[in-house]
Amino acid sequence: MLQEQHPSTITGPASEDEITYAVEQLDSSQKALHDAVQGLSAAQSIAKPAPDRWSVAECVEHIVLVEGGIFGRLQTGMQQDEAPEKRAEIQVSDLYLTKALRSRKTAITAPAPFEPTGRFGSLEAALAAFDEQRAAIIDYVHSAPGNWRTHYFKHLVFGTIDAYQTLLLFAGHCERHRKQIEEVKASPGFPA
Repeated sequence: MLQEQHPSTITGPASEDEITYAVEQLDSSQKALHDAVQGLSAAQSIAKPAPDRWSVAECVEHIVLVEGGIFGRLQTGMQQDEAPEKRAEIQVSDLYLTKALRSRKTAITAPAPFEPTGRFGSLEAALAAFDEQRAAIIDYVHSAPGNWRTHYFKHLVFGTIDAYQTLLLFAGHCERHRKQIEEVKASPGFPA
């Protein structure tokens, strides 16, 4: 469930429908990522369209790194006191955040800690790390106390977003890179 209204006008906690929607988005983006990489050979998983572009395995590694870093900050933020007064700092709606994340029209340079280095050794290992981490995020959504609309996260591109929007960020970021994986697979010279 995506709110289109200005975020400063949202009051009250995230609804049950919103939480259900967020979990559905987490689940569907995970499945879509699996579908995108299913059946790829080792050679296909490390093929790059150009020296300065990421391979499929590197895209998955990047997703794991970003989600891990943000998940830790989300958990810390949810343990802080609620701060409804920070709501005015949010400048992006749920809908805008989701559309912007999923779009491949604007390139966003990954900060150094989130650049892939091959630390997982294979696509399979990166995907297993992703699955483990995504399961932990979904478990946390079901068990975390507190109002997802009055705890916040500072994003490098979007500025202040609330904890609910952070869940949308996980799913949208995964979808963005799933699209990138499809671009890699469609690139000239991709191994057969």
